[in-house]
Formats: sequence, C-alpha cells, structure tokens
Amino acid sequence: MTGIAPAPYRPDVAIPPGETIREILESMSMTQAELANRMGRPTNKVNEVIQGKRQITADTALELELALGLPASVWLNLEKDYQLAKARLQEEKRLKSEAKMLRHFPVAEMCRLNWIEKRPDLIEQTHELLSFFAVTSFEKLCDLKTLKPAWRKAKEREASDYMLASWLNYGIQHSKAMEVAEFDLAKLRSSIPQIRSFTAEGCIAETKPALTQLCSDLGIALVLVPHLKGSQVNGAAYRAYDKVIIQVSDRGKYADIFWFTFFHELGHVILHLSKKNTPFVDCGELPAASQRLEDEADEFARDALISQDDFLRLMELDYEKPAVVEQFADSISTHPGIVAGRLAKGKPRLYGKFAKLREQFEF
Repeated sequence: MTGIAPAPYRPDVAIPPGETIREILESMSMTQAELANRMGRPTNKVNEVIQGKRQITADTALELELALGLPASVWLNLEKDYQLAKARLQEEKRLKSEAKMLRHFPVAEMCRLNWIEKRPDLIEQTHELLSFFAVTSFEKLCDLKTLKPAWRKAKEREASDYMLASWLNYGIQHSKAMEVAEFDLAKLRSSIPQIRSFTAEGCIAETKPALTQLCSDLGIALVLVPHLKGSQVNGAAYRAYDKVIIQVSDRGKYADIFWFTFFHELGHVILHLSKKNTPFVDCGELPAASQRLEDEADEFARDALISQDDFLRLMELDYEKPAVVEQFADSISTHPGIVAGRLAKGKPRLYGKFAKLREQFEF
C-alpha cells in the first residue's frame, strides 16, 4: 500500500533578491544612490529592483556582479527562485479553491490502488489528483474529448460521473505506453474464434497475459481496470493516442460478466468504433439514442459466446441441471459459468442453482 509521501518545502513568503542587495549594501555602508551611480542606473530603478517590483535581467545581473562582487549567475538564480516562489504561492491559493472538489472523487480508493499517492494535506492531494488527470483544473475534465461520455452518465447519482471519469482516465493513461499493431478490422473479425477459445480456460488472471497479447497483435490495447465503487461501469471502447482501446472492469466479480462485457466492447469496436470515433462507455445509464447501438453490441456478444444454433440446442436439453450445463459447455468449448450466466439472465431464479458453476475473480 502506498505510504504518505513527505510534503515538499513550501515557503510562506516569496523573498525578492533585493533583500540580498539590501544586506550587502548595509555591510558595505553603501547607499542605494551610490549603487545606482556605480551601475549607471537611475536610483528609482535600482530601488524597484530592491523592492522586488522590477526583475533582475541578465544585463542587470552582470552590473551587480561588478558593483557588489557576487557572480551574475547568483543574481539570476535568486530572481528565478523569487519568481517561482511567487507563482507557487498564487498556485496554492488556486489549488485551495480546487480542493473542495476532492470529496467528489474516490481519493482513498485511488490511493489504495496505487493510482495516486496519498498526500499529507488537501493542497498537495489536489495537486496529485490534477496531475493524475493531467489538467490544471477539474473544470477542464469536461473539455477532454475522451472523458466527455463519463460526464453524461449517471444522472441520478451525483458523484458517479467523477468516479467514472477516474476509472476511465486510469485506462487512458495506462494504454499510453502499450504497444499495439496497426488495427486491422478484417483480421479482427477472423480472429473471433481464437479470442473465444480463451473463455474455456477458466481463471481470468492466468488468461490475461495471453488475451492482452492477442488483442495487441490485432491492434487493440486491452486494459483491465478494477471497478471503482459508484462508477457503475462495466466496460468502455474508445480511441486514444491513435489506438483502439477496450477497457473492462471487474464489476460483479463473475467471469461470465467479464466475458460478456469484453465481447460487448469488442462488438462496439467491430460494428461502431471502426466507422466513427465516438467513445462507448457502458455503465447502465444510456440515452435513448444510444440504445440501438448497445442492443447491437449485446447481440454480438451473445452470439459470439454462444451461437443461436447452439443455444436452441441447449433449450432442448434439461438445462436446469448443473451437470447438463457442464456437459453442454464442454461440447461448445466454453466455461460452464458462461452458459449458466446466459440461462440465468433470462431466468434469474437459476442464479442460485448455478452458483457453483459461475467462477468469481478479481483483478
């Protein structure tokens, strides 16, 4: 678990380099007027430098080097530190106003997952969270093209859009470093049987490396991201960094839910994302205009996992018996939990009867 990182040194005030000039003048019993005369500058201009109202330029630094004996580089560094300190103090005021937004985000959970560092105060934690999103203000999240769907979801749950944006952004950032082949739609379509073969292997944790590599070879960055409570998200399909990305959560903790979500997003990639760049974020809050596309992705996932012909054959069996489900799953080379999930979807009472068939998992 991530520990508490030490707080960086933050001065309460910005001290202008003019304070150093003042101290040197006092030690040399020299007046500001005399210094101005030695530098060939008006006295009021030198006073403005001492008061911090005028910056020390390279020319001024060279003149101070001759007049006071300290190298020009020292004066330039003092000026740089002063300007940065002033900017940081202003930035802290701004971050203090941004800190009120922390309560909307799953900060504690993100720290637990090592997505961000746990910081000792609100200002530093705000800075950390803004860095995670790579924005200067939380308002800018609404301007990020890939994150926009997250801010249109969960109309009835005030905080869930922020949870969803956090989940989605982790996948976006994680996919940045992933190397994938050029996306090839025809190759992807022909690889569906190979992808489906992974469903029979059971443990998703063991399947993950090979599945991720196959997706990469097909031009898809597959990102598996733990579910954030309140985001209500199952998966997403979108483009970022010139890549096609499928992002799946472990919401529900059942393998059959994972595989249906994965193939649902794969359906979006094949049927919809290849035609336009609209991101698809599936978390149960769908506008009516998107329902047709979601239905098409559902049908794709359903038929990819269990074909209609195979399902009709299953309906002719005594499918409420777990042993029959296991035998049928073996005959079509898939996991019995996927068959059980498909049956229970239409008959919820079967969830209890098939409980031992449905594999649980966690990323």
